[in-house]
Amino acid sequence: MDDEERRRILARAADQLDELVAFVKAERALNNNPRAQDVLARMLPELEEISDGSRDLVTLWAVLEAARLHGDGPWIVDELAVLTGRDRASVERVLRKLTAQS
Repeated sequence: MDDEERRRILARAADQLDELVAFVKAERALNNNPRAQDVLARMLPELEEISDGSRDLVTLWAVLEAARLHGDGPWIVDELAVLTGRDRASVERVLRKLTAQS
């Protein structure tokens, strides 16, 4: 499996996790059972964290590819978000993690 295939699989998984988070939010809002609402409410933060992490991994690969193609920067977050096609919040989280490791 090459890098491009890995990126496609991860992007697909990240999209599916986003859909799962949206589904759980909708179920929680529409469900009339207080016990079910409570269970869904407790699950939601963990699902959102996993979803954010998967999106951040896709963003990390996009940022590294942008740096390989266009140089190491410094980059303005908004420019990097446009260049990579990733959302600003994910780019900010990834850059924070990268700079924290330096």
